[in-house]
Amino acid sequence: MNAISTASELDTACEDRGSECLVRLSGRISIDSSPALRVLLFRRLQSPSCQTLTLDMSQVAYIDTSGLAVLVETLRAARTRGKAVRVAELTGRPRYLLETSRLMNLFDEAAL
Repeated sequence: MNAISTASELDTACEDRGSECLVRLSGRISIDSSPALRVLLFRRLQSPSCQTLTLDMSQVAYIDTSGLAVLVETLRAARTRGKAVRVAELTGRPRYLLETSRLMNLFDEAAL
């Protein structure tokens, strides 16, 4: 597992599981951390071995609209490449924001 700090408020850890790339997110996804997160997720999608990108959101305490935009951009990029993006363990305020913005139904949910 590779650990990467995208910003002081968001930590990530990446793990390859065959054709699945698991990215564990911890902290806050905000306007300060979302640009680095976008770069990380797009790099993961560029890997030929990554056919499914799973985002473990269990430790995400906060997400703002810039974070939502990164998730949607990542989903669009994945679909263009014939790949899938799944969210796992999405709870609390982040889940509420995705549901009320009607973006939740765009993502497949995964159990870890």
